[in-house]
Amino acid sequence: MKLFRPAPSQKRLPRTWRAVFLILGVAASTLVVAQSAQDIAQQPPTNPNLGPAFATKNAAYVPVMFDEIPGWDSEDFNALYTNFSTNCRAMRRRSAWAPLCARLAKLPRSDEALKQFMDDEFYAYQMLTPTRSEAGKLTGYFEPLISGSLTRQGAYRYPVYGTPSDMYQIDSRTVVGQPTRWLKRSDDGRLVGAETGEAGAVQYRIALEGGAPNPRDKRYRVRIDGGTIRPYYARQEIDAKGINAPVLAWVADPYKLYSMQIQGSGKIQLKDGGLIRLAYAEQNGHPFMPQATRGDSDAMLLAIKARGLDEPLEVEIPGGTRGVKKPGSNAGVDAEVARIIAALQGGGTASTTSIASTSSAKPKNKRPAATTQRPRARVNETDVEAMIQLLLTAPVADETYTAPQDTDVASIIDSTVPASTTSKPASTEKTARLDVSAFQGSGNSKPAGTASGAGVPVPSTGIPDPSFVFFRRIGDGPEGPIGALGVPLSAGRSMAVDPRATPLGAPVFIEGLQPGTDTPMRRLMFAQDTGGAIRGSVRGDFFWGFGDKAGKMALATNQTVRMWLMLPKAVAGSAAASGIKTRGSASLRDCAVPDDELCVED
Repeated sequence: MKLFRPAPSQKRLPRTWRAVFLILGVAASTLVVAQSAQDIAQQPPTNPNLGPAFATKNAAYVPVMFDEIPGWDSEDFNALYTNFSTNCRAMRRRSAWAPLCARLAKLPRSDEALKQFMDDEFYAYQMLTPTRSEAGKLTGYFEPLISGSLTRQGAYRYPVYGTPSDMYQIDSRTVVGQPTRWLKRSDDGRLVGAETGEAGAVQYRIALEGGAPNPRDKRYRVRIDGGTIRPYYARQEIDAKGINAPVLAWVADPYKLYSMQIQGSGKIQLKDGGLIRLAYAEQNGHPFMPQATRGDSDAMLLAIKARGLDEPLEVEIPGGTRGVKKPGSNAGVDAEVARIIAALQGGGTASTTSIASTSSAKPKNKRPAATTQRPRARVNETDVEAMIQLLLTAPVADETYTAPQDTDVASIIDSTVPASTTSKPASTEKTARLDVSAFQGSGNSKPAGTASGAGVPVPSTGIPDPSFVFFRRIGDGPEGPIGALGVPLSAGRSMAVDPRATPLGAPVFIEGLQPGTDTPMRRLMFAQDTGGAIRGSVRGDFFWGFGDKAGKMALATNQTVRMWLMLPKAVAGSAAASGIKTRGSASLRDCAVPDDELCVED
């Protein structure tokens, strides 16, 4: 059923607006982009179902009607109530979302009701890149399971750190351009500006070369070195010296740990029994810089994420060769990891020759060895369909679920995916009874039963990326890990985004392909997470859930995507009104929706 049926002249209007945007933007400078966006936004509205157009430094937002979005009328809105309600746990604290969330709680459970709710409360925008392209990129991530120990023993010698007690945050606006600054420590782990002679204030020298403020909160992560403020330790320094931070667990494989840092969460199956679950707590303030050679960036990310898997994964090699797939091993993936890691450590070019040698078959018309293309993870098409069906029909949480505590890793992985995913569960309306506040404590507190990592160097990992992720322990259960929005992620409905271009908490409709197939994948998602590698306007990282099955889907997700952003009408009006700071100026705002918590404006 159509949401509304506008007159023919009205229905053509959004396409006209899009054409104006695309034509103006093909070769336009930022000045022209700013002027055109403002001129369009200032035109009197001719259709109340369309929001005002606007632009930022990172994206352009072109208003469309809901029924213009491909696949909108085919979406199962009835299955989205729980996801919307979970999203509202965080967003109802915001004035523009509070009445919207209150109305949602009273809606009848019907497809038609939620569709009408979207029409009444939101405007839809097609997202474009700064160069006015509608094509973006969709990747995938998952929650891995790796083995570990609560004590340092045998091969378990790589620490999983909680947030360091000597790491502070400081607003970039407090110190930018200043060689010295009077500062004092606050109770929440921050350094704040102070006046000369103020109680507790100290004058520090500011030396932040090599550090970078977080794009979301615009704060540096720093340490105090005598009388100097410096960026917090890089990965190599952390490995070499150890840090003053709780150790949540010890693992044997540093690359699996690095994979878990890339994913932002994970579970650790303990050597002596039991399972602990970890969520992202903080990051050391250094930019994500894997230093891959040109052309190898995607292949490097694929290889690192693949280390989080325990089951073999088939890898397609450029030219048609595939890595050898041996029972109980990751030969193809391990070869790819080894190739890339060797290139990263040696600073050389990662060619395709070493991984191609893992197969005895010599393909016809083999491409030159110097050609570097991202190896593509392959998954069985029946597995793809089963996983898609699972995401479409499975409830977000099962209140009868009991977290496994045994050492049978395979059973833990399989417990998240039913043997048959073709039938719909008896109820899809269960709501997780989860106290999110219990998971949002200060990362600076030292968990019970953990040891400090101070002065505990570890064997060199050789990982060149200076960024480093710290974790916090959370309760285990059927809910997904806690994302950047502060609510549990839902497999198949949650997505990591660049919060500057895609506001956290916003619904986002995506159009791409199901991994490894030519079948369209069109569905409404929620922007509930972020990631160091997720940067750009039409950019998303699709959360597939927990375990190897989800991991295989995540590794196979690397495709072109189109995205449509839904903004509450009050938010859209505010965004457009302040989207361009000065008429005739190229000064564009950084955040689509500025927010003191979710996206701090410069």
